[in-house]
Amino acid sequence: AVVSTQSTGGFQVSHRFVIKELTIMFETDCYQHFQFNCPVDLIIGNRDWNTIRWHQNKCGLILQDDKFLPYEMISYILRHVEHLQIFCAGHHAKQALSFYLPSTDIVDACQEYNFKYPLTLQTSPCFIPHNPRYCSLSKARTIRTAVQIYQTQD
Repeated sequence: AVVSTQSTGGFQVSHRFVIKELTIMFETDCYQHFQFNCPVDLIIGNRDWNTIRWHQNKCGLILQDDKFLPYEMISYILRHVEHLQIFCAGHHAKQALSFYLPSTDIVDACQEYNFKYPLTLQTSPCFIPHNPRYCSLSKARTIRTAVQIYQTQD
């Protein structure tokens, strides 16, 4: 499975990576796409507001919304894929996933295959209007395609 929690699917505040958007894409082209409210125990320091404003302006970040899932649902959702090998892109994504899935085989495509995102990503129907560059669904599709290509070359 490819799991995308890319950098605007979340944001870094006070030494904590907060997942806001999560996409799980399976080999069958089926996927699940989730958006989360911030954790209830999140403490936002004065220095963190610049980061949050940047993500709001560039990526469409919304801190809280009635249509988003409670943050605590992440562990419940990820438990359903803990038996699969998971591909993600980037250190933050792997670190965040490893926190929830400590015994799962998680492969960072950037590290393993020297993967880099292309400058333009395809648009995906992810429910909130934002640039595909900052969309976990668009990124999951790109990662899945790249991993398939890299695996056929091995």
